[in-house]
Amino acid sequence: MSKYTVHNIPFYLQPFFQLFGWGSAFAYCIHNFIFRSLCRIEYIGTEHIDSVPNHIFSLWHENLPLYFIAHPTFKKPNIWLTFPLWYMYPIHIMKKLIGVKELAYGASGHDGQKALALVVQRLTEGWSTFLSPDGPRGPIRELKNGVLVMSLKTGTPIIPMSFEVAGNWRMNTWDKKRYPPLFSTFKVIYGKPIIVTAENFESMKILVSTEMNDKVVSIKGTTTPPNI
Repeated sequence: MSKYTVHNIPFYLQPFFQLFGWGSAFAYCIHNFIFRSLCRIEYIGTEHIDSVPNHIFSLWHENLPLYFIAHPTFKKPNIWLTFPLWYMYPIHIMKKLIGVKELAYGASGHDGQKALALVVQRLTEGWSTFLSPDGPRGPIRELKNGVLVMSLKTGTPIIPMSFEVAGNWRMNTWDKKRYPPLFSTFKVIYGKPIIVTAENFESMKILVSTEMNDKVVSIKGTTTPPNI
């Protein structure tokens, strides 16, 4: 099955594939809804999103569950790079269900450059995106240059995202994905927009990495998700 992507599943496997995809996607949406309903989520720095026409969200791979729990819908044009192998199909459907307008299917060895070019094109058209720059396989918290190159090529600002979580559950995966304890409060913190140029590339790489690390903030944020 490792040779299959979402685009080349044999016709005789399609019924099972669709059942797997849609069933798992709905289960994941319900799972996020439960966490969203039983936790208090505060959003800090939303003015940084409002200050720019479009953006590239950047967050560590371990925080993907927190990202999806905290953002129930995406209303503005968004395009996301998407790993195309078959077992990711439920995540693809989930992204569509929450309003992501377009998926760019690609990764190393699977049309990665073509997918990246499509995202760059959309960013120049005013769309937004997000990246986990230590994914898809790590090493954990080691920033790869892709998010910086996107900003450099398009002039789109990076908004680094960090979180404050009072305790967390960790999965036994390479990135130690984490979830907030039920009935707890966690904060989503949007950093100041960062635009990458050829001159500041290396210093911005350090800054983005630092700004994605966990923060401790004393202020309370709004409980209304930003319009993204």
